[in-house]
Amino acid sequence: MNRSFRLAVVVLGLALLTQQASAQESKAAQSTRQKLKQVIAEIELKEVGTKAFFEDVNRELDKTINFKIDNASGVSNNTKLSFKGKKVTVEKLLNEVSDKFDFGWVVISNPGNNKVDGWIIIRKSSKGKERGYEAGKEPKEKEQSSLWHPGHRKLAHT
Repeated sequence: MNRSFRLAVVVLGLALLTQQASAQESKAAQSTRQKLKQVIAEIELKEVGTKAFFEDVNRELDKTINFKIDNASGVSNNTKLSFKGKKVTVEKLLNEVSDKFDFGWVVISNPGNNKVDGWIIIRKSSKGKERGYEAGKEPKEKEQSSLWHPGHRKLAHT
């Protein structure tokens, strides 16, 4: 009985942490994160300027996303980008293009500034690789294997 109670407390605690993490983001940012899951059936863009590239991506989407290019960070509107893919999510497209062309992207969560709340900012950062979250502010990954569970024994590494 005591083990079952402890397990229930751990499960409840994880559920509350997950809910709290998503509650910290604005509704617009949460909506944008859902839009990133949209699948593009097929896309092929060759040597298209950065600004036009993201306009073309939006044409492929049922629910458009607001993209802003942060030119001050070193990303040019005119850099020629290329991408080819089938059945790719918007998030995967962003990650692959960001890796190839050395920039990052961040979903802005700022309910106090409705002008940019929920937008995706394309930028270069000296803080590290940004893929959806500002560098250093990524949510912690959930490690199921590190949680103690009464029915599991730890295995010794050889």
